[in-house]
Amino acid sequence: MEENTKYKLEHVGDSFAESIEQILEWLRCSTKGISLTYRIHCLENDKEKSFTKIGKRTVALKPRYPLNELFSDEDMREIFQEFDSIDEELATAKKEREERLYPRMKTAEDAA
Repeated sequence: MEENTKYKLEHVGDSFAESIEQILEWLRCSTKGISLTYRIHCLENDKEKSFTKIGKRTVALKPRYPLNELFSDEDMREIFQEFDSIDEELATAKKEREERLYPRMKTAEDAA
């Protein structure tokens, strides 16, 4: 038997193990990228939730402290006007939906 072939047969397990190690290293790097992307997505969602909480709290504080510096800012005033119009439109739409879904409930409320 040739020396080269003998060496290859004796070390076929080593070659196989090296191939498996390379595949596992590639897989580890690939899954790390996926998990990082997922984590970034989760953090962006958490950031948006925080913005929402800040906005909700600010809207809740507006009626209590209308003279606060935050509410006298021109940009904030425009944002609040936009919010108020959207809120009114939403309330109207919800009321209309309730009237359409439960037409007899309105008459029951009026009678009471």
